[in-house]
Amino acid sequence: MNCFITGIEGFVGHHLAAHLAGAGDRVAGCFLDQLTADDIKDTYQLFPADIVTGQGLAAALEQTRPECVFHLAAQSSAARSFKEPRQTFEANVIGTVNLLEAVRNLPARPRLVLVSSCEVYGPNPGPQPMDESQPYRPVSPYGSSKAAQELVALQYQLSYGLEVVVARPFPHLGPGQSEAFALPSFAKQIAEIEAGRREPVVMVGNLEPQRDFSDVRDVVRAYRLLAEKGQAGQAYNICSGKPIAMCRALEILLKNSKTVIDIRPDPERLRPSDVPLLWGDCRKLREATGWEPEHDVAHALADLLEHWRHRIAQ
Repeated sequence: MNCFITGIEGFVGHHLAAHLAGAGDRVAGCFLDQLTADDIKDTYQLFPADIVTGQGLAAALEQTRPECVFHLAAQSSAARSFKEPRQTFEANVIGTVNLLEAVRNLPARPRLVLVSSCEVYGPNPGPQPMDESQPYRPVSPYGSSKAAQELVALQYQLSYGLEVVVARPFPHLGPGQSEAFALPSFAKQIAEIEAGRREPVVMVGNLEPQRDFSDVRDVVRAYRLLAEKGQAGQAYNICSGKPIAMCRALEILLKNSKTVIDIRPDPERLRPSDVPLLWGDCRKLREATGWEPEHDVAHALADLLEHWRHRIAQ
C-alpha cells in the first residue's frame, strides 16, 4: 500500500511510519518543523507542508499519489487547547479542510483515515464504556475541534464522495510522547530525579481521572487495519476497555523507579474542566478488523520511563 502521513514527525507519526514500513508499505509524509524531521529524513519520503495555510500539501500529495492518507497532524493537547483555542481550531479544523481539498483535487482519490479523538464524547454518562453511538459532548476546545473535524470530513464524503474512515483513539502512550502530557511528564521527572537533576518530588495535577490507556503500538496497528477494512463514513473507537486512574498509573511508574520519590500537587497543571472517566468500547473495531490489543499499560509505562532515562542520559 502506498501511504502518506500528515504529521509524520510527531509521536504517533513516527510509530505509524515504522509500522507501515514493517508491513511492506511505501511511506511518505509531511512535516512542519525540519528540526524534528531530521531523525527520519533518510528513511521516508518527506515533504515540508503547513496544514494551516495549506502550503506544500497539494504538491506533496500530487507527487506521491497515495492510496491511503493517515491524517495525524494536529494540535493534540486538550490542556494546551484551553490556552490556545484559536490555534487549536486552525490546526485541527482549517488544517483538515485544506487536506480534504487537496485530496478532492487528486486524479485518483485516496482513502483517508482521519484520526479524531475520544475527547469528542466528553465524560462517560454512566458506569458503562462508551461506544460510537455516544453523542458529541466535548468539554475542551480540543474535543470540540475534533468533533468539528469529523463533521467537515463527513460533509466532504457526502458532497464529493471521498472515502473517510474516522478513528477515535482513547489516550495512548509510549516512547517519544511529549512531556506536555501527564504520564510522559511524570516519567521525565522521575528520570531527572534518578539522574540527580532535580529534587525527589514529582509535580502533578489532578490524579483522580480514570483513562482508558493503550500502547501506541496497538493504536497504529489499528490505524492500518482501518485503512484496509474500515467502512467509509464510520467511526471506530480504539481503546483497551480497561480504564486506570492517573494515580495508579503514577504508582506504576514510581514502582519502576530506582529511588524514593514524593508527590506534590501543582495548581498550574490543573485544567478549567477535566473528564472524570474516559472508558471505551471497541467491539466495533474488533468486529470489523479482528484487532486486539497486544501490549498492557504496565509494559507501556515501563517503556516510557526507560525512554526518558535514555534521553536524560544523553
